[in-house]
Amino acid sequence: MNLSKLLGPTGKAVVLATDHRYFGVVNGLETPGPVIRPLLPYVDVLMTEPHILRNVFGGKVDKPILLRASGCSTVMNVPVPGYLLEPAKAAYQQRMGKTFDAAVAELSAKVKSGKASEAEQEELRYLESFLHEPDTIASERLMLTGQGCVDEGASGAAVSVYLKTRYQSQTLDNLATMSRQARPLGLPVLGVVAVGTALGYLENDIDFLTRASAVMVAHGADIIKTYNCGDGFDKVIEATGVPVIVAGGKVPKGKDPTVDTIDLAYDCMQKGASGLDFGRRIWRHDHPVAVARALGAIVHKNATPKEALQLFEEASRQQPA
Repeated sequence: MNLSKLLGPTGKAVVLATDHRYFGVVNGLETPGPVIRPLLPYVDVLMTEPHILRNVFGGKVDKPILLRASGCSTVMNVPVPGYLLEPAKAAYQQRMGKTFDAAVAELSAKVKSGKASEAEQEELRYLESFLHEPDTIASERLMLTGQGCVDEGASGAAVSVYLKTRYQSQTLDNLATMSRQARPLGLPVLGVVAVGTALGYLENDIDFLTRASAVMVAHGADIIKTYNCGDGFDKVIEATGVPVIVAGGKVPKGKDPTVDTIDLAYDCMQKGASGLDFGRRIWRHDHPVAVARALGAIVHKNATPKEALQLFEEASRQQPA
C-alpha cells in the first residue's frame, strides 16, 4: 500500500487530530474552523471527521485527509435501570462495609489525580459498570465505506479497534471490512488502538500494545496509531511491522504542557515512530501554532527538545495567543 500521500517523501508526518467530535468530545473544538485553519500550514495531514470536512471546509482542504470512518457510538453512557442498580449498591455496602457512592468518589479522585494503581483503576471500572453499561463507547461500526472515503476526498481511512472489550470482534470486523473495501482503491487504512476512559491504563501496557498492533495489522491496517508506553516502546514499533504514528492524548496533570509535549514527541521519534498524531496537545494549548511548529522541527529536522523549545518560545512571541 502506497503511504506517500500520508507520510510524504521522508516517511514521516505530523498529523493534526481533530476527529474527536464524532463521539462527543468537543471542548476546544466547538468552532472547528477558526481552531484548525491557522494550524494547517504547520502540519502534514489533517485527521478529521466527515462533518468538519464537509461543512466547515466545504470538502476541500489543502492537506491530505485521514478521514474518520468508524463511529456510531458516543460518550453518552447508557444507564443501568434502577431496579438493578439499587440492589447492587446495597449488596456492595453489605459486602464491603462502605457505601458505594463514597467508594466511587474516592477512587475517581485518585484516578483524576494520576495516583491510582492499576488495581484501583480496574476497581473503578468495575464499580462504574454498576451505573452504566460498560464499554458502550467501544460499540463502533463503520459510518463510511472505502468508496465513501474516496468520494469525500480522503487520502486514508481511520478505524478504531477496542480490544479487551466485549466489542473487540465487532471493531476488528470494522477494520477488516474497511481493508477489503479500501485495498482495491489504493486507500491506506489507519488502525487506531483505542482504549477509552475505562481502559486508559492500557496506554502504558507494553504487552497489550504489542499484541494490539500485531492483531490490527493482521486484520488489514496499513499504518497504526498507538500510544508511547515509555520503556520498550521501540520494541512495540519493531513488532508492529508497519509505520506507527503516536497519539498525544491529554497532558498529564501537573505537567508543563509545552515541555511534556515536546519531550513526548522527541521520545516517540527517537524510538522509531513514523510520526505524531496529536490533537488536544496542540489545539488546547495557549500557543497552538508555536507547538505545531516545534513538533514539525522534531519530526522533520531531528530537533532536540532544547532546540524545539527554543523554536516554540520564538514562535509564541511572534504569534501571541
